[in-house]
Amino acid sequence: MKKENNKQVVIDFFEKFSAADAEAALSFLHDDVQWRAMGLKGELPISGTMDKDGIAELIVMVKSAIPKGLHLKPIAWTAEGNRVAAEYESYGVLNNGRVYNNPYHFLFEFTNGKISVIKEYMDTLHVKETFID
Repeated sequence: MKKENNKQVVIDFFEKFSAADAEAALSFLHDDVQWRAMGLKGELPISGTMDKDGIAELIVMVKSAIPKGLHLKPIAWTAEGNRVAAEYESYGVLNNGRVYNNPYHFLFEFTNGKISVIKEYMDTLHVKETFID
């Protein structure tokens, strides 16, 4: 049952993240959470590791760039022990009319029922082309 609980925590976290409800989203995270977006450090502003404060800033930034919200759709799951692997797809329209539609793979690790590690794999070229270029 713990695996199902962990999956539900991920679903609830992304529901609140998508709604730009930072306070509620952060409630699913361990105080020492680390979110690592894969990519060469320095190549993109999103690459590297964020702590809980950084995640709160990310939620605000996403809401600012995508005012109607970033929809995150779960595609597939694998859960084992304190880890959940999840495939997601995002969709959102930026202020400038560009469409952000990115596939992701996330690996979540849990400590005491809260997300303590997030590893994010995504199409970093799409991030660059949509948000930077």
